Amino acid sequence: MVAYSSVLVVLVYLAFTIFISYLVNKRSSNRGDFSTGGKQFGWLTVGISILATYISAMTFVGMPGWVYSDGMQAIAIHLNYPIVIFFSVVFFIPIFYKLGLTSIYEYLEHRFGVITRTINSLVFIVVQCIASGIILYAVSLILVRILPISVEEAIIYISLFTALYTYAGGISTVIWTDVMQSGFLLAGCVAIFATLVINLPDLGALPELSQAVETKLSMANLSTSFGDDTTLMAGLIAVSFLHLSVYGSNQLIIQRTLATRSVETAQKSMLVCGYGAFFIYLFFSLMGVLLFVFYQGQPFENSNDVILDFVFNHTHPLIVGLIMAALSAAAMSTLDSSYNSMATVATFDIYKRFIKPDQDNAHYEKVARRLSLSCAVLVVVPAMLAISNESVLKSIASLTSIFVGIRLGSFLLGIFSRTSNEAGIIAASITSILAILVCQSAGIAWPWYAPAGTMVFIATGLIVSRLKGQTTASQLAFFEQQKRLYQAPTTSQYMLLVFAAFTVLACFFLPNLLIDVIF
Repeated sequence: MVAYSSVLVVLVYLAFTIFISYLVNKRSSNRGDFSTGGKQFGWLTVGISILATYISAMTFVGMPGWVYSDGMQAIAIHLNYPIVIFFSVVFFIPIFYKLGLTSIYEYLEHRFGVITRTINSLVFIVVQCIASGIILYAVSLILVRILPISVEEAIIYISLFTALYTYAGGISTVIWTDVMQSGFLLAGCVAIFATLVINLPDLGALPELSQAVETKLSMANLSTSFGDDTTLMAGLIAVSFLHLSVYGSNQLIIQRTLATRSVETAQKSMLVCGYGAFFIYLFFSLMGVLLFVFYQGQPFENSNDVILDFVFNHTHPLIVGLIMAALSAAAMSTLDSSYNSMATVATFDIYKRFIKPDQDNAHYEKVARRLSLSCAVLVVVPAMLAISNESVLKSIASLTSIFVGIRLGSFLLGIFSRTSNEAGIIAASITSILAILVCQSAGIAWPWYAPAGTMVFIATGLIVSRLKGQTTASQLAFFEQQKRLYQAPTTSQYMLLVFAAFTVLACFFLPNLLIDVIF
C-alpha cells in the first residue's frame, strides 16, 4: 500500500499545475491567442517546453528498461539530434515563421494544393491521436498504483484534467506548465539516481556481474545489419529521417517555435534540444546500467517494469510520490501539446478551410478551444482499446510508422523540388505506405521504416510529377519566394555538426571512463 505522503506529493503537483494555468490565463487573457500565444516567448522557455514534450513518460520508463536489457548501445538512436536540429533551424523554421503560419500544413496548400494540405493534416491528427493514446494508457497504468481507481477511470481523469488547463490558456499554458513539469521530472530523476548510487552493491565482490556491466556500457555498435535497431548506422542515418519528421515537419513541435518573438528566437529555442538531448538520454541510459548493477542482472519479464519496481520497493514514500508526479508531468507535457496542436490543425486546416472560411480570429480561437476538448475525448479511444488487448500497443506503434514518409517527404519536395506537383504527392503517399508495409513484412528493424518510406515517397513524387499534373504559376512564384526566406547558418548552428561528431566519438571513449567511475 502506498503511503499518504506519496499521494500528497502528486496532489501538490496537480495544484501547481492548476495554479500556473490560472496565472497564465489571467495574464494572457487580453493578449495572444490559443495557438501562438501572441508570440511572446523567449528561446529558453520554448526550448525547455520542446524537450519536455518529446521526453514523455514512455522515455522515463522505456529508456532505462531498454538499456537494462540491451545495454547502452540503445543511445545510438539519439545521436542524430544535432544533425536533425541543424537542418530544421536552417531550412524549416525560417520558412514557417516568416510566412506567418499558424498551421504548418497551410504551407503545403501554397506549394502544392488543398489535397496535399488535407492529407497531411489528417495524417497528423490520426498519428498524434494514436501516439497520445499510448502515453495516456501507459501513465494510467502507473497512476493506479497509488490511487484507488481503475485504469479506465485514470485514463478519463488524466485526459480531462489535461484538457481543462489546455482549454483555459492555450499554447501559453502548455508552454509554462511544460516548464514546471520539467522541474518535477528533473527532481524525480535526481532522486532515483541518488538512491541508486547510495545502494549499489560492491562490484569488486561480484566478478561475473562486473563483466556483464562492462558489456552493458558498450555504446558503439558498428554492425551493418538492417535487422538491428541499436547500430550507429541506424542511429545516424535511419532515425535521422524519423526525428526530422518530428522536429521539421510536425505541428506538435513547430507550433512552439511559432510562439516565440522572432525567427532568430525560434531557431535558438530548437538549439536547446540540439545540444541538450544527448545528455538527457545519456542520463537515462546510465540509470539503466545502475539499475542492472542494483538488481545484479536479475531478469524481468518486461524490462519497462525495472524502474517502477525500484521506485515502489526500494525508495522512500516521498520519492514514490515525486516519481509519480514526474511521470504524470512527463505524460501531461505531451498530452497538453497534442490537444493544442491537434485542435489548431483541425481548426485552421479543416474547419476554416472547408466549413467557415470567412470568420474573424476570435471565432477561430473559440473553435480551437472547444476542439481541444474534443481531441481529449478522441485520444481516450485508443487508450481504452489498449486495455483489452495488449497486442494493440504493437499494432499502434506499427501504424504510426506507416505515415512517416508522407509527413516528411511532402515538405522535402516542397522546399527542395521546383518541379514537384500535387499529382506526384498523391501517388507518393500511396507508394510510401506500401513500402513501409513491405519493410514490416520483411523483418527489417523499425528505424529503417522512416528512410524507406521517405525515399520511396521522394522518388515516386519526382517521377509522377514529370509524367502527370502541373505546377501553377502561383505555385512556382511561391517556390521562388521561399528561397528568400532562408538565412545563412550562424556559428552556434554550425557547431551543432561539430557537436554531433563529438557525441559519436563519445560512444568510443565514454565506456572506459564510466567503467573507472562505477568500479
